Amino acid sequence: LEALLDPLLTLMKEFPPEHVLSPHSLIAAHPGMQKWLVRELAIRRGPRGIAANLQIELPSMWLDRLAQRVLGEEAVALRPYRREVLRWRIHECLPRVRDERVTAYLEGDEGNRARRRFQLADRLARIYTQYLVYRPDWLKEWSAGRDGNPPGGFLAPLWKELRQQIGLPHRGELLGRLVEALNDMEQSPLGSEPLHVFGVAHLA
Repeated sequence: LEALLDPLLTLMKEFPPEHVLSPHSLIAAHPGMQKWLVRELAIRRGPRGIAANLQIELPSMWLDRLAQRVLGEEAVALRPYRREVLRWRIHECLPRVRDERVTAYLEGDEGNRARRRFQLADRLARIYTQYLVYRPDWLKEWSAGRDGNPPGGFLAPLWKELRQQIGLPHRGELLGRLVEALNDMEQSPLGSEPLHVFGVAHLA
């Protein structure tokens, strides 16, 4: 990261925002890098270790804002798909899952059933939130009732039920629509302001 900092500072100096009061817009790969970058820019650029008028976002936040700008305010309806919300929907659906492994895991003495059910619901919510980022193609197949390749097992029908319950698009669907809309636009919605992307080694 230290090796990338000097080129970033050079670019920020050579390509400032058009308006003097506009912030420098940057994308940082993850929250830890975001905090590191704020600190280093303050040390290197700011008088007395203070740097202001910086807009440093994560890729997901920046993409959400772009989706809202291009697709409308209703485009970002992601809260139902967050892990802490999704796990409770899964918790309610688990008794209806037709899978011997799930049934066997949830069975047992009365004291452990509630704990096991919550732990399994939370674990499945974590898996689905990862799929929302990395495997939206699988989720698309499962939502349509098609078991993908590789097969989803009980995850496929469970996801179909969850998607029908929520009834709102998730990030994978929104980004697909966003790409289609951007391809159809003659002019970029981003304007001419510079955008610096820092330390992104991969992007789902």
